[in-house]
Amino acid sequence: MFHSSAHPGRPDDRIWLETLRAFSRPVAVLVRPQPGWRRLVSQGSVDGFLQRLDLGYYEEHTMLVQVTTQRRLPEHVRVFSTLKPDALLGEFLFNSSPDGPIWLPDVLTTGTGQLVVDGTEVNAQAATYGDYTATLAAIGDETVAVVSTAALHHQAVHLTFDTTAVPA
Repeated sequence: MFHSSAHPGRPDDRIWLETLRAFSRPVAVLVRPQPGWRRLVSQGSVDGFLQRLDLGYYEEHTMLVQVTTQRRLPEHVRVFSTLKPDALLGEFLFNSSPDGPIWLPDVLTTGTGQLVVDGTEVNAQAATYGDYTATLAAIGDETVAVVSTAALHHQAVHLTFDTTAVPA
């Protein structure tokens, strides 16, 4: 199910709406972000093709949850780009604290997990590093990933898709 950005709890600022239009595909967002959490949008492009959107939820300058949506590259783009839970965890730990990168002596563990999209459970890859967890799954033509503290992960895996398109 796709939703317009007018729903409470979803970003509705001009930059977000312009980003959704440019991405032209549904983007995963948290179903219920906490009141007071702020949002940060970042983008990743390959040869001018907007391929990846990261929607970070933060509080007090500390990133708490990052939801990533990556779409397939067009066939004419000769670059291989994929998301991996361990790489996403590394990015998150490097960028989540205002005090600089978080370095943990813990061992990375991998396994399986689930994302819950509009109430439907989706099997996923998972990785945990200390108190941080990443969960990633292919959903339709997109790859969706959630990275968060372990304490927030149960809430963070509940997603919906946002788009500027109005379903017929």
